[in-house]
Amino acid sequence: MDLPIKTHRLYITEFDESMAEIVHLNSLDDDNRRFVPDEVFETIDKAKEILSWLISSYSQNDAPLVYPIILKNGQNIGYVQAVPISNGWEVGYHVAKPFTGNGYATEAVSAFLPHIMRKIGISEIYGICRADNIASRKVLEKCGFKLEFDGISKYHGEDHHIHRYKYYYENSEES
Repeated sequence: MDLPIKTHRLYITEFDESMAEIVHLNSLDDDNRRFVPDEVFETIDKAKEILSWLISSYSQNDAPLVYPIILKNGQNIGYVQAVPISNGWEVGYHVAKPFTGNGYATEAVSAFLPHIMRKIGISEIYGICRADNIASRKVLEKCGFKLEFDGISKYHGEDHHIHRYKYYYENSEES
């Protein structure tokens, strides 16, 4: 995958260990705690530990592939990821609360999908969120995901009303 992925307002690149403090701070907002509690890093040391593991995963195609979203001014505002799940791959993303509502997640996911899907050689990817996460649902829909399931299912180990979307990419085998 050629990095950085550049858009009009941001770029997506690989994490490095110097980003631990901002990863820690970006993870602490209420929406992250509510919707993806396993991605909250309460200490900088925990963020460093996770970053080290994520960085080591870049050379693999069967581990989470997580990349920071950076504004053109250099400010780290969140991440976008592809994560293996039992029946394929799932896209995920988080934009820190001070930067939400500006279209950054949609811009990042739209740019990320073709690159990551080519890298891992897939033609479809899921987007799964709680039904009450309206912002995440809107991002997925704006990025071309189609609703496949609306109901109760396990989400982060608990039963929740979820929406599961699927995105198809026809050129995933091309370089």
